[in-house]
Amino acid sequence: MSRPGTPGRSPATPASQRDGDGLDDESDLLTQRLPLVLATEPTVAPKPTAPSAPPEPDSATAPDASGKAALSDGLALSISGAVGSVAGLVSWLIAARMMPQESVGYATAFVSAFLLVAGTAQLNLDAGNMIWLPKSGRRATTLFWRSHAVIVPACVLVGLVYVWFVPSLAETGSGPHWPVWIGVALFVLAAAGWGLWGLHDYTLVVVGKPWWAPGRSIAFAVVRIGLLLALGVSLGPLGVVLSWVIPIAIWAVGSAVVAGYLTRRFSRITDEGWLPARSEVVGFLAPTTIAHWGTVLLFNQVTVIVIQRFGPGAGAAFFMAWQAVMVIDIAAQRFMQSLSAQLARDPGNAREHIAASRKRLFVIFLPMVVVGILLADLGLQIFGPGYAEAGDVLRLLLIGMVPRLLISHELGVLQALNEGMAFARLQLASTLLVIAVVVFVPITAADQQAGFQVTELWPLAIGYTAAQLACAAVVLVMARRRHLDGIGTASRTAPEQPGVG
Repeated sequence: MSRPGTPGRSPATPASQRDGDGLDDESDLLTQRLPLVLATEPTVAPKPTAPSAPPEPDSATAPDASGKAALSDGLALSISGAVGSVAGLVSWLIAARMMPQESVGYATAFVSAFLLVAGTAQLNLDAGNMIWLPKSGRRATTLFWRSHAVIVPACVLVGLVYVWFVPSLAETGSGPHWPVWIGVALFVLAAAGWGLWGLHDYTLVVVGKPWWAPGRSIAFAVVRIGLLLALGVSLGPLGVVLSWVIPIAIWAVGSAVVAGYLTRRFSRITDEGWLPARSEVVGFLAPTTIAHWGTVLLFNQVTVIVIQRFGPGAGAAFFMAWQAVMVIDIAAQRFMQSLSAQLARDPGNAREHIAASRKRLFVIFLPMVVVGILLADLGLQIFGPGYAEAGDVLRLLLIGMVPRLLISHELGVLQALNEGMAFARLQLASTLLVIAVVVFVPITAADQQAGFQVTELWPLAIGYTAAQLACAAVVLVMARRRHLDGIGTASRTAPEQPGVG
Protein backbone atom coordinates (compact mmCIF):
# COMPACT_ATOMS: atom_id res chain seq x y z
CA MET A 1 0.00 0.00 0.00
CA SER A 2 1.39 3.39 -0.95
CA ARG A 3 1.71 6.13 1.66
CA PRO A 4 -0.59 9.15 1.45
CA GLY A 5 0.80 12.05 -0.56
CA THR A 6 -0.20 15.53 -1.41
CA PRO A 7 -3.49 16.04 -3.28
CA GLY A 8 -3.26 15.34 -6.98
CA ARG A 9 0.07 13.58 -6.70
CA SER A 10 0.97 9.97 -5.90
CA PRO A 11 4.36 9.21 -4.43
CA ALA A 12 6.80 7.16 -6.43
CA THR A 13 7.77 3.87 -4.89
CA PRO A 14 11.50 3.65 -4.10
CA ALA A 15 13.46 1.01 -5.93
CA SER A 16 14.21 -0.82 -2.72
CA GLN A 17 10.49 -1.31 -2.09
CA ARG A 18 9.33 -2.41 -5.57
CA ASP A 19 7.84 -5.87 -5.63
CA GLY A 20 7.13 -6.38 -9.35
CA ASP A 21 3.34 -5.97 -9.04
CA GLY A 22 3.06 -3.32 -11.75
CA LEU A 23 3.54 -0.28 -9.55
CA ASP A 24 6.72 0.68 -11.43
CA ASP A 25 4.92 1.31 -14.69
CA GLU A 26 2.12 3.22 -12.96
CA SER A 27 4.61 5.43 -11.12
CA ASP A 28 6.58 6.19 -14.31
CA LEU A 29 3.38 7.09 -16.15
CA LEU A 30 2.27 9.48 -13.42
CA THR A 31 5.67 11.10 -13.38
CA GLN A 32 5.58 11.69 -17.14
CA ARG A 33 2.26 13.55 -16.78
CA LEU A 34 3.70 16.10 -14.32
CA PRO A 35 4.88 19.49 -15.52
CA LEU A 36 8.63 19.69 -16.01
CA VAL A 37 9.16 21.96 -13.03
CA LEU A 38 7.40 19.49 -10.71
CA ALA A 39 9.06 16.47 -12.21
CA THR A 40 12.44 17.77 -11.05
CA GLU A 41 11.28 17.84 -7.39
CA PRO A 42 11.22 14.78 -5.13
CA THR A 43 8.17 12.73 -5.99
CA VAL A 44 7.98 10.96 -2.60
CA ALA A 45 5.88 12.98 -0.20
CA PRO A 46 7.18 13.24 3.35
CA LYS A 47 5.42 11.16 5.93
CA PRO A 48 2.91 13.39 7.71
CA THR A 49 3.61 13.93 11.36
CA ALA A 50 1.42 15.17 14.14
CA PRO A 51 1.99 18.80 15.05
CA SER A 52 4.21 19.23 18.08
CA ALA A 53 4.86 22.07 20.44
CA PRO A 54 7.98 24.10 19.70
CA PRO A 55 10.99 23.00 21.77
CA GLU A 56 11.94 25.01 24.80
CA PRO A 57 14.90 27.28 24.32
CA ASP A 58 18.12 25.92 25.73
CA SER A 59 16.48 22.56 26.40
CA ALA A 60 18.26 19.90 28.40
CA THR A 61 20.28 17.26 26.62
CA ALA A 62 21.12 13.72 27.58
CA PRO A 63 24.08 13.47 30.00
CA ASP A 64 27.49 12.66 28.58
CA ALA A 65 28.66 9.17 29.53
CA SER A 66 32.30 9.74 28.61
CA GLY A 67 35.27 9.61 30.95
CA LYS A 68 35.73 13.34 30.40
CA ALA A 69 32.26 13.97 31.85
CA ALA A 70 33.06 11.75 34.86
CA LEU A 71 36.25 13.72 35.51
CA SER A 72 34.36 17.01 35.31
CA ASP A 73 31.62 15.77 37.66
CA GLY A 74 34.14 14.46 40.19
CA LEU A 75 36.21 17.63 40.14
CA ALA A 76 33.12 19.79 40.60
CA LEU A 77 31.97 17.79 43.63
CA SER A 78 35.48 17.72 45.09
CA ILE A 79 35.94 21.47 44.72
CA SER A 80 32.51 22.09 46.21
CA GLY A 81 33.38 19.99 49.26
CA ALA A 82 36.86 21.48 49.56
CA VAL A 83 35.47 25.03 49.42
CA GLY A 84 33.14 24.24 52.31
CA SER A 85 35.92 22.68 54.38
CA VAL A 86 38.39 25.50 53.76
CA ALA A 87 35.74 28.15 54.43
CA GLY A 88 34.93 26.43 57.72
CA LEU A 89 38.59 26.47 58.69
CA VAL A 90 38.90 30.16 57.82
CA SER A 91 35.72 31.09 59.69
CA TRP A 92 36.87 29.36 62.88
CA LEU A 93 40.22 31.10 62.61
CA ILE A 94 38.43 34.45 62.34
CA ALA A 95 36.15 33.61 65.25
CA ALA A 96 39.13 32.67 67.41
CA ARG A 97 40.69 36.09 66.72
CA MET A 98 37.44 37.98 67.39
CA MET A 99 36.04 36.51 70.59
CA PRO A 100 37.09 34.69 73.79
CA GLN A 101 37.80 30.98 73.66
CA GLU A 102 34.71 30.19 75.75
CA SER A 103 32.46 31.97 73.25
CA VAL A 104 34.04 30.06 70.38
CA GLY A 105 33.36 26.86 72.30
CA TYR A 106 29.63 27.59 72.57
CA ALA A 107 29.43 28.43 68.87
CA THR A 108 31.39 25.33 67.92
CA ALA A 109 28.99 23.14 69.87
CA PHE A 110 25.96 24.65 68.08
CA VAL A 111 27.46 24.26 64.60
CA SER A 112 28.85 20.77 65.21
CA ALA A 113 25.50 19.64 66.59
CA PHE A 114 23.37 20.76 63.64
CA LEU A 115 25.94 19.35 61.20
CA LEU A 116 25.69 16.04 63.03
CA VAL A 117 21.87 16.14 62.95
CA ALA A 118 21.82 16.98 59.23
CA GLY A 119 24.32 14.27 58.40
CA THR A 120 22.40 11.57 60.24
CA ALA A 121 18.83 12.59 59.33
CA GLN A 122 19.23 13.05 55.57
CA LEU A 123 19.47 9.25 55.34
CA ASN A 124 22.04 9.30 52.52
CA LEU A 125 19.32 10.22 50.02
CA ASP A 126 21.75 12.53 48.22
CA ALA A 127 23.90 9.53 47.26
CA GLY A 128 20.82 7.51 46.40
CA ASN A 129 19.67 10.16 43.97
CA MET A 130 23.04 10.00 42.21
CA ILE A 131 22.15 6.41 41.31
CA TRP A 132 18.41 6.78 40.68
CA LEU A 133 18.00 10.17 39.03
CA PRO A 134 20.01 9.41 35.84
CA LYS A 135 17.60 6.59 34.91
CA SER A 136 14.35 8.00 36.33
CA GLY A 137 13.37 9.76 33.11
CA ARG A 138 9.94 11.38 33.37
CA ARG A 139 9.81 10.60 37.10
CA ALA A 140 12.93 12.60 37.96
CA THR A 141 10.92 15.52 39.33
CA THR A 142 8.86 13.19 41.52
CA LEU A 143 12.02 11.60 42.91
CA PHE A 144 13.59 15.00 43.58
CA TRP A 145 10.67 16.39 45.58
CA ARG A 146 9.97 13.14 47.41
CA SER A 147 13.54 13.29 48.71
CA HIS A 148 12.79 16.75 50.13
CA ALA A 149 9.63 15.41 51.74
CA VAL A 150 11.73 12.83 53.60
CA ILE A 151 14.83 14.86 54.48
CA VAL A 152 13.21 18.00 55.88
CA PRO A 153 10.82 16.32 58.38
CA ALA A 154 13.54 13.88 59.45
CA CYS A 155 15.98 16.71 60.17
CA VAL A 156 13.32 18.67 62.05
CA LEU A 157 12.37 15.69 64.20
CA VAL A 158 15.93 14.66 65.03
CA GLY A 159 16.87 18.31 65.62
CA LEU A 160 14.05 18.80 68.12
CA VAL A 161 15.03 15.63 69.99
CA TYR A 162 18.69 16.65 70.03
CA VAL A 163 18.07 20.15 71.33
CA TRP A 164 15.68 18.74 73.93
CA PHE A 165 18.53 16.69 75.41
CA VAL A 166 21.08 19.50 75.01
CA PRO A 167 19.19 22.70 75.91
CA SER A 168 22.37 24.78 75.99
CA LEU A 169 22.25 24.75 72.19
CA ALA A 170 18.95 26.63 72.23
CA GLU A 171 20.39 29.11 74.72
CA THR A 172 23.33 29.76 72.38
CA GLY A 173 20.97 30.25 69.43
CA SER A 174 18.70 32.64 71.29
CA GLY A 175 21.47 34.86 72.62
CA PRO A 176 21.15 36.98 75.75
CA HIS A 177 17.93 38.77 74.73
CA TRP A 178 15.76 36.46 72.60
CA PRO A 179 13.40 33.76 73.93
CA VAL A 180 14.67 30.20 73.93
CA TRP A 181 12.21 29.04 71.26
CA ILE A 182 14.03 31.21 68.72
CA GLY A 183 17.21 29.29 69.44
CA VAL A 184 15.32 26.03 68.92
CA ALA A 185 13.89 27.31 65.62
CA LEU A 186 17.32 28.44 64.39
CA PHE A 187 18.85 25.08 65.25
CA VAL A 188 16.12 23.10 63.48
CA LEU A 189 16.20 25.42 60.46
CA ALA A 190 19.96 25.05 60.13
CA ALA A 191 19.75 21.25 60.40
CA ALA A 192 17.00 20.95 57.79
CA GLY A 193 18.67 23.36 55.37
CA TRP A 194 22.03 21.66 55.66
CA GLY A 195 20.40 18.27 55.22
CA LEU A 196 19.40 19.37 51.70
CA TRP A 197 22.84 20.66 50.73
CA GLY A 198 24.24 17.41 49.35
CA LEU A 199 20.98 16.55 47.59
CA HIS A 200 21.12 19.81 45.64
CA ASP A 201 24.82 19.39 44.81
CA TYR A 202 24.37 15.89 43.42
CA THR A 203 21.20 16.85 41.54
CA LEU A 204 23.10 19.58 39.73
CA VAL A 205 25.65 16.97 38.63
CA VAL A 206 23.01 14.57 37.34
CA VAL A 207 21.15 17.23 35.31
CA GLY A 208 24.36 18.34 33.61
CA LYS A 209 25.27 21.42 35.68
CA PRO A 210 28.15 20.08 37.82
CA TRP A 211 30.06 23.37 38.03
CA TRP A 212 27.11 25.15 39.55
CA ALA A 213 27.81 23.16 42.74
CA PRO A 214 31.22 24.74 43.53
CA GLY A 215 29.86 28.09 42.38
CA ARG A 216 27.12 28.10 44.99
CA SER A 217 29.58 26.80 47.61
CA ILE A 218 31.93 29.71 46.93
CA ALA A 219 29.08 32.24 47.12
CA PHE A 220 27.84 30.65 50.36
CA ALA A 221 31.32 30.81 51.90
CA VAL A 222 31.74 34.49 50.99
CA VAL A 223 28.38 35.45 52.48
CA ARG A 224 28.92 33.38 55.61
CA ILE A 225 32.36 34.83 56.35
CA GLY A 226 31.07 38.33 55.58
CA LEU A 227 28.24 37.91 58.11
CA LEU A 228 30.70 36.58 60.68
CA LEU A 229 32.87 39.68 60.29
CA ALA A 230 29.79 41.92 60.55
CA LEU A 231 28.08 40.21 63.50
CA GLY A 232 30.76 38.34 65.40
CA VAL A 233 32.21 41.24 67.40
CA SER A 234 28.90 42.61 68.65
CA LEU A 235 26.87 39.40 69.07
CA GLY A 236 29.55 36.87 70.05
CA PRO A 237 28.38 33.24 69.73
CA LEU A 238 25.01 34.38 68.36
CA GLY A 239 26.87 36.16 65.56
CA VAL A 240 28.53 32.87 64.58
CA VAL A 241 25.16 31.12 64.68
CA LEU A 242 23.47 33.71 62.47
CA SER A 243 26.39 33.70 60.03
CA TRP A 244 25.54 30.05 59.39
CA VAL A 245 21.74 29.97 59.68
CA ILE A 246 20.87 32.97 57.48
CA PRO A 247 22.75 31.84 54.35
CA ILE A 248 21.72 28.21 54.91
CA ALA A 249 18.03 29.22 54.81
CA ILE A 250 18.49 31.37 51.69
CA TRP A 251 20.56 28.79 49.84
CA ALA A 252 18.22 25.91 50.74
CA VAL A 253 15.17 27.65 49.27
CA GLY A 254 16.99 29.10 46.27
CA SER A 255 18.78 25.86 45.41
CA ALA A 256 15.55 23.87 45.71
CA VAL A 257 13.87 26.18 43.20
CA VAL A 258 16.78 26.15 40.73
CA ALA A 259 17.53 22.43 41.00
CA GLY A 260 13.80 21.64 40.80
CA TYR A 261 13.49 23.61 37.55
CA LEU A 262 16.57 21.94 36.05
CA THR A 263 15.28 18.52 37.10
CA ARG A 264 11.97 19.22 35.35
CA ARG A 265 13.84 20.04 32.14
CA PHE A 266 16.01 16.95 32.57
CA SER A 267 12.90 14.77 32.92
CA ARG A 268 11.74 15.77 29.45
CA ILE A 269 14.68 14.12 27.69
CA THR A 270 12.83 10.80 27.46
CA ASP A 271 9.22 9.62 27.47
CA GLU A 272 10.04 6.68 29.77
CA GLY A 273 9.71 6.94 33.51
CA TRP A 274 11.06 4.85 36.36
CA LEU A 275 11.20 5.02 40.14
CA PRO A 276 13.16 2.65 42.40
CA ALA A 277 11.11 -0.02 44.10
CA ARG A 278 10.70 0.25 47.85
CA SER A 279 12.89 -2.82 48.36
CA GLU A 280 15.67 -1.21 46.31
CA VAL A 281 15.42 2.03 48.27
CA VAL A 282 15.55 0.27 51.63
CA GLY A 283 18.28 -2.10 50.45
CA PHE A 284 20.50 0.81 49.49
CA LEU A 285 19.66 3.41 52.14
CA ALA A 286 19.63 1.18 55.23
CA PRO A 287 23.28 0.06 55.16
CA THR A 288 24.71 3.19 53.52
CA THR A 289 22.93 5.45 56.01
CA ILE A 290 24.50 3.58 58.90
CA ALA A 291 27.85 3.88 57.16
CA HIS A 292 27.24 7.59 56.60
CA TRP A 293 26.65 8.01 60.31
CA GLY A 294 30.13 6.64 60.78
CA THR A 295 31.47 9.29 58.42
CA VAL A 296 29.71 12.06 60.32
CA LEU A 297 31.13 10.82 63.59
CA LEU A 298 34.62 10.63 62.07
CA PHE A 299 34.53 14.17 60.72
CA ASN A 300 32.73 15.93 63.60
CA GLN A 301 33.33 13.98 66.80
CA VAL A 302 36.98 12.87 66.81
CA THR A 303 38.27 16.30 67.76
CA VAL A 304 35.61 16.64 70.45
CA ILE A 305 36.87 13.42 72.05
CA VAL A 306 40.46 14.64 71.80
CA ILE A 307 39.60 17.95 73.50
CA GLN A 308 37.73 16.19 76.29
CA ARG A 309 40.53 13.70 76.88
CA PHE A 310 43.64 15.84 76.44
CA GLY A 311 42.44 19.35 77.20
CA PRO A 312 41.56 22.43 75.11
CA GLY A 313 45.15 23.52 74.42
CA ALA A 314 46.44 20.34 72.82
CA GLY A 315 42.97 19.60 71.47
CA ALA A 316 42.73 22.92 69.63
CA ALA A 317 46.03 22.32 67.83
CA PHE A 318 44.98 18.77 66.97
CA PHE A 319 41.68 20.18 65.67
CA MET A 320 43.47 22.34 63.09
CA ALA A 321 45.64 19.42 61.93
CA TRP A 322 42.62 17.12 61.75
CA GLN A 323 40.61 19.65 59.74
CA ALA A 324 43.42 19.92 57.20
CA VAL A 325 43.33 16.15 56.68
CA MET A 326 39.53 16.09 56.52
CA VAL A 327 39.56 18.69 53.72
CA ILE A 328 41.38 16.16 51.53
CA ASP A 329 39.28 13.25 52.79
CA ILE A 330 35.96 14.99 52.07
CA ALA A 331 37.11 16.17 48.65
CA ALA A 332 38.27 12.64 47.72
CA GLN A 333 35.00 11.02 48.78
CA ARG A 334 32.95 13.62 46.94
CA PHE A 335 35.09 13.07 43.85
CA MET A 336 34.16 9.39 43.94
CA GLN A 337 30.44 10.20 44.16
CA SER A 338 30.47 10.93 40.43
CA LEU A 339 31.17 7.25 39.72
CA SER A 340 27.59 6.39 40.71
CA ALA A 341 26.16 8.60 37.99
CA GLN A 342 28.79 7.37 35.52
CA LEU A 343 27.91 3.69 35.97
CA ALA A 344 24.20 4.51 35.87
CA ARG A 345 24.72 6.16 32.47
CA ASP A 346 27.06 3.50 31.06
CA PRO A 347 26.80 0.24 33.03
CA GLY A 348 28.27 -1.83 30.21
CA ASN A 349 31.77 -0.38 30.72
CA ALA A 350 31.85 -0.53 34.51
CA ARG A 351 35.31 -2.10 34.79
CA GLU A 352 36.90 0.59 32.63
CA HIS A 353 35.19 3.41 34.53
CA ILE A 354 36.28 2.00 37.91
CA ALA A 355 39.91 1.70 36.82
CA ALA A 356 39.90 5.19 35.34
CA SER A 357 38.39 6.70 38.50
CA ARG A 358 41.16 5.17 40.65
CA LYS A 359 43.85 6.63 38.41
CA ARG A 360 42.24 10.06 38.39
CA LEU A 361 41.80 9.99 42.17
CA PHE A 362 45.50 9.39 42.82
CA VAL A 363 46.70 11.78 40.12
CA ILE A 364 44.67 14.60 41.66
CA PHE A 365 44.94 13.94 45.40
CA LEU A 366 48.32 12.27 45.97
CA PRO A 367 50.20 15.50 45.07
CA MET A 368 48.03 17.35 47.61
CA VAL A 369 49.09 14.89 50.30
CA VAL A 370 52.78 15.23 49.39
CA VAL A 371 52.61 19.04 49.45
CA GLY A 372 50.86 18.90 52.81
CA ILE A 373 53.57 16.68 54.27
CA LEU A 374 56.29 19.06 53.08
CA LEU A 375 54.56 22.26 54.23
CA ALA A 376 52.88 21.06 57.42
CA ASP A 377 54.74 23.46 59.74
CA LEU A 378 54.25 26.45 57.45
CA GLY A 379 50.56 25.71 56.97
CA LEU A 380 49.84 25.55 60.70
CA GLN A 381 52.00 28.58 61.47
CA ILE A 382 49.28 30.90 60.14
CA PHE A 383 47.16 29.97 63.17
CA GLY A 384 49.93 30.80 65.58
CA PRO A 385 53.06 29.20 67.07
CA GLY A 386 51.05 26.96 69.38
CA TYR A 387 49.31 25.38 66.41
CA ALA A 388 52.58 24.94 64.51
CA GLU A 389 53.69 22.49 67.22
CA ALA A 390 51.24 20.02 65.64
CA GLY A 391 53.35 19.87 62.45
CA ASP A 392 54.64 16.34 63.06
CA VAL A 393 51.14 15.17 64.00
CA LEU A 394 49.81 16.58 60.72
CA ARG A 395 52.58 14.84 58.74
CA LEU A 396 51.73 11.47 60.27
CA LEU A 397 48.02 11.99 59.61
CA LEU A 398 48.74 12.89 55.98
CA ILE A 399 50.84 9.74 55.55
CA GLY A 400 47.73 7.86 56.64
CA MET A 401 45.80 9.63 53.87
CA VAL A 402 47.71 7.65 51.21
CA PRO A 403 46.06 4.30 52.10
CA ARG A 404 42.91 6.29 52.92
CA LEU A 405 42.67 7.19 49.21
CA LEU A 406 42.36 3.48 48.42
CA ILE A 407 39.54 3.25 50.95
CA SER A 408 37.81 6.32 49.47
CA HIS A 409 37.98 4.74 46.01
CA GLU A 410 36.57 1.44 47.22
CA LEU A 411 33.74 3.22 49.06
CA GLY A 412 32.84 5.02 45.85
CA VAL A 413 32.92 1.77 43.87
CA LEU A 414 30.76 -0.11 46.37
CA GLN A 415 28.24 2.71 46.42
CA ALA A 416 28.13 2.89 42.62
CA LEU A 417 27.60 -0.89 42.42
CA ASN A 418 24.82 -0.63 45.01
CA GLU A 419 26.73 -2.95 47.36
CA GLY A 420 25.23 -1.29 50.41
CA MET A 421 26.19 -3.82 53.06
CA ALA A 422 29.82 -4.01 51.93
CA PHE A 423 29.92 -0.21 51.84
CA ALA A 424 28.61 -0.03 55.41
CA ARG A 425 31.08 -2.61 56.72
CA LEU A 426 34.10 -0.85 55.23
CA GLN A 427 33.04 2.64 56.32
CA LEU A 428 32.12 1.58 59.84
CA ALA A 429 35.31 -0.46 60.24
CA SER A 430 37.55 2.43 59.20
CA THR A 431 35.66 4.86 61.43
CA LEU A 432 35.43 2.69 64.53
CA LEU A 433 39.11 1.82 64.34
CA VAL A 434 40.01 5.54 64.41
CA ILE A 435 37.61 6.28 67.26
CA ALA A 436 39.02 3.33 69.20
CA VAL A 437 42.51 4.76 68.73
CA VAL A 438 41.42 8.18 70.00
CA VAL A 439 39.63 6.72 73.02
CA PHE A 440 41.98 3.91 74.11
CA VAL A 441 45.56 4.72 73.03
CA PRO A 442 47.43 5.29 76.33
CA ILE A 443 49.11 8.69 76.54
CA THR A 444 50.53 10.17 79.72
CA ALA A 445 51.43 13.85 80.05
CA ALA A 446 55.12 14.42 80.69
CA ASP A 447 54.24 17.27 83.03
CA GLN A 448 51.10 16.66 85.05
CA GLN A 449 50.96 20.31 86.14
CA ALA A 450 51.19 21.72 82.61
CA GLY A 451 48.86 19.09 81.17
CA PHE A 452 49.09 17.47 77.74
CA GLN A 453 51.16 19.07 74.98
CA VAL A 454 50.26 18.67 71.33
CA THR A 455 53.64 17.09 70.61
CA GLU A 456 52.61 14.22 72.90
CA LEU A 457 49.63 13.30 70.68
CA TRP A 458 51.70 11.70 67.92
CA PRO A 459 50.52 8.19 68.99
CA LEU A 460 47.02 9.19 67.85
CA ALA A 461 48.34 10.03 64.39
CA ILE A 462 50.31 6.76 64.30
CA GLY A 463 47.16 4.88 65.27
CA TYR A 464 45.16 6.62 62.54
CA THR A 465 47.74 5.66 59.91
CA ALA A 466 47.85 2.05 61.13
CA ALA A 467 44.04 1.83 60.99
CA GLN A 468 44.02 3.09 57.40
CA LEU A 469 46.75 0.63 56.37
CA ALA A 470 44.78 -2.27 57.83
CA CYS A 471 41.60 -1.25 56.02
CA ALA A 472 43.48 -0.61 52.77
CA ALA A 473 44.87 -4.17 52.87
CA VAL A 474 41.31 -5.49 53.13
CA VAL A 475 40.29 -3.22 50.25
CA LEU A 476 42.96 -4.68 47.98
CA VAL A 477 41.67 -8.18 48.72
CA MET A 478 38.08 -7.07 48.00
CA ALA A 479 39.06 -5.42 44.72
CA ARG A 480 41.02 -8.49 43.64
CA ARG A 481 38.08 -10.76 44.39
CA ARG A 482 35.69 -8.50 42.47
CA HIS A 483 38.06 -8.53 39.50
CA LEU A 484 38.11 -12.33 39.46
CA ASP A 485 34.37 -12.76 39.98
CA GLY A 486 33.28 -10.09 37.51
CA ILE A 487 31.50 -6.87 38.31
CA GLY A 488 28.04 -7.52 36.99
CA THR A 489 27.16 -3.86 37.26
CA ALA A 490 24.33 -3.82 34.79
CA SER A 491 22.13 -6.09 36.87
CA ARG A 492 22.69 -4.00 40.01
CA THR A 493 22.56 -0.43 38.77
CA ALA A 494 19.84 -0.40 36.12
CA PRO A 495 16.47 -2.06 35.75
CA GLU A 496 16.15 -4.52 32.88
CA GLN A 497 12.85 -3.09 31.67
CA PRO A 498 12.23 0.37 33.06
CA GLY A 499 8.63 1.17 33.63
CA VAL A 500 6.62 3.77 35.41
CA GLY A 501 7.17 3.37 39.11
